[in-house]
Amino acid sequence: MNRPKSDTPIEDPGHLAAAKESLGDARDALKSGVADALDAGGAAAREAKAELDEKLQGLLDQGKGMLTQAEDLIRSKPLASFGVAFAAGYLVAALTRRK
Repeated sequence: MNRPKSDTPIEDPGHLAAAKESLGDARDALKSGVADALDAGGAAAREAKAELDEKLQGLLDQGKGMLTQAEDLIRSKPLASFGVAFAAGYLVAALTRRK
């Protein structure tokens, strides 16, 4: 059986050109979207890093303050500090001793 030939060509140059243009526009939009997403991700990462740095600095300052307080307490009451340290060491040794 023979099929009848149609009068419309298989490749229509007008449709191909329009399709190529649409694909080019889609590619440009995709590139723009990816660039925007990367920029937003970078900005979010910078903000998170700044916030973490700030919290870390606060914790470091708090730790330094606690060490200063401990030093002052040890200097003001050396015998009591020695007794507490000895008792703590004895307790740790007793808890970790094998039976």
